[in-house]
Order: sequence, then C-alpha cells, then structure tokens
Amino acid sequence: MATLYFAWPEQAKRLEAPLDDWRIRLLQPDNTGPDPRLALIDIDDASLAQEGRWPWPRARIAKLIQTLQAHEPALIGVDILFPDQTGQSTTLADALSADNITTSLVWTTSGIPAHGALPEKIRCLNDCEALPRIRSWINNTSALQGHEQAHISPITDSDGTVRRVFPLVCHQATCVETLALSLMRQLLGSTPAYQLRQQHSGIALTSTDNLLTVPLEQDMSLRIPWYSPNGNAIPWVSAKDVLNNHLPDDFLNGRVLILGSSAVGLHDRISTPTAPDYPAVEAHALLLQGLLNQNFWSTPTHGHRWAWAIGLAIALLLTRVITRQRPRAALVIASIAVACWGLFALARQQHGEFWPLVPVLATTAGTLLVLIPWTSLDAIRARDILQRQFSHYVAPPVLNRIRQHPEQVIGMEPERRIMTVLFADMRNFSAYAAHIDPEYLANVLQIIMDRLTYVIHQHGGTVDKYIGDAVMAFWGAPLADTEHALHGTEAAAALCAEMDRVAAEYNLPLKLSVGVNSGEVVVGEFGSSHRRSYTLIGAPVNLAAHLEAATRQTPYAILLGPGTCALLPPAIGGAPVELQLSSQPGTTHARGLLPIEATH
Repeated sequence: MATLYFAWPEQAKRLEAPLDDWRIRLLQPDNTGPDPRLALIDIDDASLAQEGRWPWPRARIAKLIQTLQAHEPALIGVDILFPDQTGQSTTLADALSADNITTSLVWTTSGIPAHGALPEKIRCLNDCEALPRIRSWINNTSALQGHEQAHISPITDSDGTVRRVFPLVCHQATCVETLALSLMRQLLGSTPAYQLRQQHSGIALTSTDNLLTVPLEQDMSLRIPWYSPNGNAIPWVSAKDVLNNHLPDDFLNGRVLILGSSAVGLHDRISTPTAPDYPAVEAHALLLQGLLNQNFWSTPTHGHRWAWAIGLAIALLLTRVITRQRPRAALVIASIAVACWGLFALARQQHGEFWPLVPVLATTAGTLLVLIPWTSLDAIRARDILQRQFSHYVAPPVLNRIRQHPEQVIGMEPERRIMTVLFADMRNFSAYAAHIDPEYLANVLQIIMDRLTYVIHQHGGTVDKYIGDAVMAFWGAPLADTEHALHGTEAAAALCAEMDRVAAEYNLPLKLSVGVNSGEVVVGEFGSSHRRSYTLIGAPVNLAAHLEAATRQTPYAILLGPGTCALLPPAIGGAPVELQLSSQPGTTHARGLLPIEATH
C-alpha cells in the first residue's frame, strides 16, 4: 500500500485532498475583523448595473484606477487581462504605467501560441530545475503592461478545486511570480531574484537577500490559506463606490489594493475547500495576507514517511491482536489510534503543518478489511475442524460449548492434565461371536456401542475409541471437569446397568467389565502425518486397561485404580461398596466397586 502511495503520488493527492478540505473547514480561524492592510476593489454586480455590462471601455477602467491612486494606496494589483489593443488603450496605459501598479498574465503548459511578451525582470539563480515550466502564456499588450507583472493562474486539481498556486513559474531563464508574491516582494523592497533552499521543515523559496522566504510543497506549490467567504478576512469595496467617491478619504490610504471581480456574469469564480463558488480574486488577497502574517500552510518534509511509519506500526499491532482472535479489541485499538493521529494532525494544522491522514487511515482500514474477514474465515474453519474432530467423541451439548468457546478446548496442543480414563469390555463376546452370523453380529455390536456411548455422553465423558467389543472413554477433556473421577465412576456403574438392559432385551449372554483410573496423562492429537486422533497416553491409561482385564479374576465388574479412589468422596472411594443397579422393573443386580488395593 505504501508502495502504491509513493509510486502514484497524484492519485495519493486525490485521496488526501478531501481530508485536507475537511480539516480546513473544521479549523476556520477566528474572525478578527477586516484586515487594515488590504482591500479588494470589486467590479461587482452593482457596479455593472451602474456602469454597464462587461467589458467596460478602457477609459472607464483608467478612471477607476486613477480614482484609486487618489487615495494613495501602497500598491495596486490588477487581476484583469487586457490582451487586445483598442483606441482607448492610451488612457489606460497611462494609468497602468505608475510604479505601484502590477498587471497580470496567465500561463499554461499546453502548446497554444503565446500572446504578448513574457516579462524578464524575475530570475531564479540556484537549484531552479525543480520549478514548474510554462510553455505558453497570455499577457497584456505591450502598452498595457505595468511596472510589475505577475501571473494569476491557480492550480486546479482533478476534482475542479483550487487549493494551491505556484509562487514562481519559469520559461527558460525567465520566471514569473504569482500576484501575491510579487506584491509582497515590492512591499519588502526585496531583490527580484530567488533561489530554492532545503530547510529542516522542507523546501523553501527565498529571495537572494533573504528578506522573503516561502515554504513549498514537494511539487513546488504553495497552499492558499483559505477562509470562509463569509469570514470578512479581507475588506471588499465596490467599484461603484470608488467611482462615486463614497469612500472615506483615508480608507484606502496605505493599503495594498487588488482590483478584480466577483460578478457572477464575469465567470471569474472558482471552487475552493471552503466553498464551491468563490471569487477568484480573493485567493490572491488571502495568499498575500498569509505572506504578510507569515502564516504558511505546508506539509513537513518527512510528514509522509512519519505517517506511513505510524500507520505500519498500527498495522503490525492490529495484525498481532487480530491473529489472536480478538477482533473487537482490534477495532477499539484502530479507533483509538486513528483518533489520536487525527487529533495530532488537527493540533499541528493550527501551526500551519498539514500532516497526512491517508497513510494512517489506509493502513489501519486495510489491515482491518483484510485480516478480520480472513481471521473470521479461519475461525470458521477452526470451528469446523473442532466439530469434525470432536463430533464423534462428545455429546452435542459439549460440542456446542466447544463451538462457542474454542479457546477452552484442552489438548489442542499436547499437554499434561490430571484426568480419568475408563475401559469397558464385554465378557464372553468371543465365544458368542463364534456362533453368530457376521451381519447380525455387526448389528448387535452397533446397538450395544450406541447405547454405551449414549451413557458415556450423558455423564460428560469423551469416547476415545472403540476396540472391537471394547470402548475407551475419558473425563477432563476436551473441556475441563473438576469432578472427572466421580463422573467416570458413575458412568462405569451406569454402563454395567445399561449392558444388562441390552442383554435382557436381545437375549445376549454378555456382561460388561470396567476399569477406571485417574492420574496425570498427556492429552492431545497423536499419530502420523497420514492419520491422527485425539487421545490420552500415559501410565494411568495403561493401568485402567489392566484393571478392566483384572475384573475377570474378581467377583466385581468394576475396579477403580488408586488415582480415582484418591479423588472420590470417602463414601465411594474409601472402601468396597455395593451399588444397586436396576436393569428391569422388579429385578436387581449387584455390582461391586473395589479399590485396587483390595485385590492384593
């Protein structure tokens, strides 16, 4: 993502620009009243209604400028082009020849024929190759070119919005200032020569006498400090009031005046970050005001790199959190991180620094959009694996708990646990099977195992495996069971009773023998790369199998190992007891529970 950002900077600007506009509208500066140093002389709709539609006769414009000169302004910038020669141009030429007048031209990078001569007063002396190059221009006729000339061409972005201007453009060795920069240089009395310098805050355009320094963006442009059009940051004066002498005598005295038009019919309006329909002439006045106040808007030199570094750090943190199956925590972290960066950017904007928002937003949103669905699918796959892995081992309620809380599953990786294991085998099964049809035997065995499995599940056990006519089960995994010894012992008695019921129903000469033992085992998936199973290994497992086999040398169907006896309540584990197990109404069978020590 960062590579795309730096590989296609223009596309990146398109993403960043609306966010910059939002910040500009959000942080409009306090209105301190009209600036006493500046004024906009506006050929507005009221002036057109009084003096007639545009274009006015050159003599009328000359009269307007002469009337302005009578108020003794410091400078006058004329944001109007006069590319054609007319019979009344002599009067206007006299008005424009004053040494405090700056006339305007427009430039383009297209190959259309140039109109008028390009002024040759301004030079760039050092490191000027990076400055934008113009191929064509439209200037006033030579008679109407003032003492100073400047360009009035803004930069219109791909969305039609004006946000910046090139303070200096060049054609071969000749350069042209933008109107605001030209007026600022004249106010300071600075030399008409510039150079580019690398400063700690970025690239700057400086005059050779160091009286004027302007910070630039990486593309050599200068941000215009936009204000709301209703902010009255610059006083507006109607040209009609000037011509009618309706102004106080000293109102325009010593001010820098910019002559232009806000009339809708003259189409000299632009779209800006603060308004879709904005008088273009005010852009020059706002930029000049920013130069006078040394209020510059610029992106720090390493702003994009720092923003990407912060964004990547956030992405790494989110990746770690999301891969640990904590998407909600990731969303909270992402919200806090983006909010903190946004607040930092807004705070720095009040000092003229435009820190990029897109790198942090893009990396954060991209990480969430990619990883959260991926981890969700991964979680679904993991649940499916758990379901396939345990659906034949545990009862449906236990399986539902595993689905809801997969992090509680014991033995996803082999681990040591104290558990209870049970082996149950049918006595006389081999002799019975020798005289039974195989198909019938298979059906009988399935019935028996279904019934025994149901009993194990009812007592919270997990079926490990079926070994011919035997079954192995355990308690304490995949979900923890603090009373695994008691549940395993109760299941042993219930299994014997259930076997008696099945034998009675199907007239089977079969009994069940059970061995139960508890102790520290290793639980998890074991096997080969071709086949694995979830099971237990350890000495307590082997002892449980031996106990089941040993029942044939005792009068008891169930033998408990010492580990199980140690974990049972005294009434059950302390000595042999008799459990009454009802197999059918009206009949009673006795099965003994005997600690292994009692067989010695």
